[in-house]
Amino acid sequence: MNELERKLSAEERKVFGQAVSIAEKAGKRLLQSFRKGDPVERGTVKEVKLVYDIVSDKIIRREIERRFPGHSYVTEETGFVDNKSKYLWIIDPLDGTSNFADQNPMFAVSISLWHGGEPVLGVIEAPMMMERFAAVRGRGSYHYDLLRKKVRKAEVSGVSRTSGAYGVYCEGGVRNKKMSLELMGRYYLQIKDMRKLGSAALELAFVGTGRSESYMTTAISLWDIAAGILFVSEAGGALLHFDGKPYEWKEFRHQKRFDLLATNGKVRIKLA
Repeated sequence: MNELERKLSAEERKVFGQAVSIAEKAGKRLLQSFRKGDPVERGTVKEVKLVYDIVSDKIIRREIERRFPGHSYVTEETGFVDNKSKYLWIIDPLDGTSNFADQNPMFAVSISLWHGGEPVLGVIEAPMMMERFAAVRGRGSYHYDLLRKKVRKAEVSGVSRTSGAYGVYCEGGVRNKKMSLELMGRYYLQIKDMRKLGSAALELAFVGTGRSESYMTTAISLWDIAAGILFVSEAGGALLHFDGKPYEWKEFRHQKRFDLLATNGKVRIKLA
């Protein structure tokens, strides 16, 4: 039993273990199919879809329905399934679809459980990277190094000088390249350097583990970030509007899209 599991009650440990098991099962299925042929089914550059988005989605939905039959869930592929429950699973079965299609290992399964509009737990499974990023509300964030079979508490970096900060970014749902370029320019000029990983879940995980000091995205869907924002928060980071105002959990709803700046809580970045 690792440090995180020791902090949980028996019931919390059971639910957390189920979430990890589901994410792991979907991740293993994706890993089996990675770099095998051309899986592209349909879509544009910004809306590429793979047969494996659907495959992973079916695995996760089947497991949620079997293990938590009374819970509601929303997935990128299926949409909202309302079982009139205060518990809501928020799922991206394959975050980083374009990466997967391009045989880039930066992809993940993102699963989060919310209750009454606030997060309970989040799991980001990165099977090709052999990493797992998990958080439980009030219990902290943890990084699982599956290669070395080690688990450690995750914490944001201690960098406080904005000009020395690394940033990651993605355009989210915005398709206007000129608008994105202008925003990225404002972002880039304030920090040391920036990267694009192609997976919102992993970009948030990088902030929570101190690999980056900030993450910026626009018009992003909740299933892309639901697990990641809890991971950042529990690791000591901040979730901000572009004007610097902190987000409240009640603002995150699956029907909406979000302009989000996640930081280590120390650097000061203004985008509006």
